[in-house]
Amino acid sequence: MSNHQHPDPESMFSSYIKVASALFILTVLTWIAALDWVPRSWGEAGNSLHIGIGLFIALIKASMVFYIFMHLKFDNKFIRAFVFVPIFLFFVLTFALNVLGP
Repeated sequence: MSNHQHPDPESMFSSYIKVASALFILTVLTWIAALDWVPRSWGEAGNSLHIGIGLFIALIKASMVFYIFMHLKFDNKFIRAFVFVPIFLFFVLTFALNVLGP
């Protein structure tokens, strides 16, 4: 049996709207980060900056989706660790392979 304590539907709808708005804003920020705003003289460091910013925004968006839309907010903290730790490690490894790799 689980110990879920869900709030009323009205407050959940409000949370969904807030998260959807935040996801939209972060998507726009991702698009802005992908634009060519770093001077070409930065070279590889500029590319790494674009990738790093994009991965950071993606990590925030993924955690918001998991936390609110997948109802991890109401689950046990131990279960949250099984979701967020592998996601965090995935983004760290992806960043390391793309930025620090050959």
